[in-house]
Amino acid sequence: MVLNKTGIALRPGVTSPNEIVKLAKVIDQSNVSHLFIPDLPGGFDSLEISSACLGVTKGLRVGSGVFRLLEQDEKQLLRRLETLQAISGNRYLLGVGTGNPGPTPEKKIDDMVKRLLEIKSIFPKGDGALFPESYIATLKSGIARKVAGSCDGILMNFCSPGYAGKLVRNVRESYKGNLEVACYLKTFFSKSKETATKLAIAEFGNYDMLSHYHKMFEKDGVTDLISSAKSSQIYSDRLREISPVNPDRNEIAEYASRFRQAGVTIPCLYPYFAPGETFEFKLETIGSIVSSVE
Repeated sequence: MVLNKTGIALRPGVTSPNEIVKLAKVIDQSNVSHLFIPDLPGGFDSLEISSACLGVTKGLRVGSGVFRLLEQDEKQLLRRLETLQAISGNRYLLGVGTGNPGPTPEKKIDDMVKRLLEIKSIFPKGDGALFPESYIATLKSGIARKVAGSCDGILMNFCSPGYAGKLVRNVRESYKGNLEVACYLKTFFSKSKETATKLAIAEFGNYDMLSHYHKMFEKDGVTDLISSAKSSQIYSDRLREISPVNPDRNEIAEYASRFRQAGVTIPCLYPYFAPGETFEFKLETIGSIVSSVE
């Protein structure tokens, strides 16, 4: 029995589609409840990978995390969702986002929510297929408050437990209904700790160049630490609290616990592997992650 919900995210490109399907079979034998497959522009199709994973698992919920809903053909998406739900016993997860919000983010968010509710309203009711458990991606309290009630949960990406806790408290003050809060917990792995550390520093640096992430890092007081890490390649304890490097199973359990205490109901471990790492190493790492939530 799963006492606490826990997720894993496997990113195509970091882990190949074939490897993701193999790892899904392993994850299905654990207490992990959710598997998210990030959908990247120009990359592999997360719905297709999800379908393959659902076909080799029995209890695991699997789905996109996230694809751009407004870029999907509505009729075709309906057919795909109904099919996925029918063949999996309603285990598909529908994670959606806006992508680049453009010059009018409020309108784009409104359009996305409207599209989601339209699809839900016309979703076929036959053959036992139910509308999927749905998540909307956001890192902003205002958007989270706006979409609460239109979905089953929100999905946050790459933030500290403190930042996640503030967002959760903000939403709970205005929305009293049932709302799952999932959050990606990025972790970096390599046989070489130095390589894993470089990978983590590069990821922080890449995200810090995005204006909305830079503002978030400013609120967390880590922008100077990111700049220092880029020049010195020294990964501070403060950054390690947000995204650990080569954590063991006890460290992973403590890491997830900090997010649970902040109000995240589905901490979702998101392993990044250095290029060239073997499938055996990835399998061993996933084994460590799933054992931390037994």
